[in-house]
Amino acid sequence: MKGNATVIGLGAFGSTVSLELTRLGIEVLGIDTNPSRVSALADHLDRTVIADARDERVLRELGVHESDVVVVAIGEDIEANILATLVVKNMGATQVWAKALNANHYKILEKLGADHIVNPEHEMGLRVARTLTYPHVLDYINLGDDQFISEVRASECLHGKTIEALHLVENDIQCLVIRSRGMVMAPPPPSHHFELGDQIVLLGTLSRLRRVSKYL
Repeated sequence: MKGNATVIGLGAFGSTVSLELTRLGIEVLGIDTNPSRVSALADHLDRTVIADARDERVLRELGVHESDVVVVAIGEDIEANILATLVVKNMGATQVWAKALNANHYKILEKLGADHIVNPEHEMGLRVARTLTYPHVLDYINLGDDQFISEVRASECLHGKTIEALHLVENDIQCLVIRSRGMVMAPPPPSHHFELGDQIVLLGTLSRLRRVSKYL
């Protein structure tokens, strides 16, 4: 991503996206119809505006179509979310991310041509469920086609053992990184002996990652 973004809708999701983009050095324009939300972020974002994102004329005046990315984060009003996405796409915005509230909403945004569609509640629910099922998992990234990058923690049963104890080769799993005592090893040496709490980054399909979870 380049240097500027527009976030439409400054509720919990939109404000979080806006503040994190700002922290990462991205210039952010925040738009909402709610004056209190706009006021709350006025001192934290580059620009905040009280405006109706369903009005193309207003968005053009604000230069929204010139942003490197536009995030439609409206969450409480599906109609406003859909219309804002349609307007932004028709304006020729380079990249449009949109928040979906349910499966049908997702399909509509897909038809409108949103470049990326996110359902924060659904995705967080999946993340929590998978973390509860595999307590050694610290985090994961879904790469698509059932490929995952998973960050796991070494438990007592792995303490003192080497990478060979994970049976990675036979399960077609790659170990990308090991973080131990503040040191990052990439690629990790086969001779490394795991210590309790070592962080291990693995790459593979979900089913194969499940197979090696019993060795962690």
